[in-house]
Amino acid sequence: MAGRHGGMRMVNEPPRRIGLPWYRREDYPRIREMMADRHNMAPSYENWLAAAENNESVGRQAGLHVTRILIVPEAFAQWCTEKGVEPDSAARRDYVAEQHSDDAS
Repeated sequence: MAGRHGGMRMVNEPPRRIGLPWYRREDYPRIREMMADRHNMAPSYENWLAAAENNESVGRQAGLHVTRILIVPEAFAQWCTEKGVEPDSAARRDYVAEQHSDDAS
C-alpha cells in the first residue's frame, strides 16, 4: 500500500518547471566545437533537434512546465570563464538552471 498516492500531485501544487538547453541551427557547430564533452552531443543539429523536441514533449506529457533556454556561444563561453568551469554538460545544466531561475523571478 505504501506509495499508492505518491504519484499524484496536490491540486494546488504548481507544475514543476524545468529549463532545456536550446541551440539555434547557425550556432550549433560552434557550440559543439567549444564543448569539452562534444562526443556526448548529437553530431548534427537535426539529430540534436529531434532528441530535444522529444525530451520537451515527454516533459510536457509528464506535466512539467518546460522552458527553452537558448545557449548563445559567446555568452556561454563568457559565463564559463567567469565561473571558472569547463564548457561541458555540467556547465550547460548549471547555466540553464541559472538562466531559468532568472526568467522565473
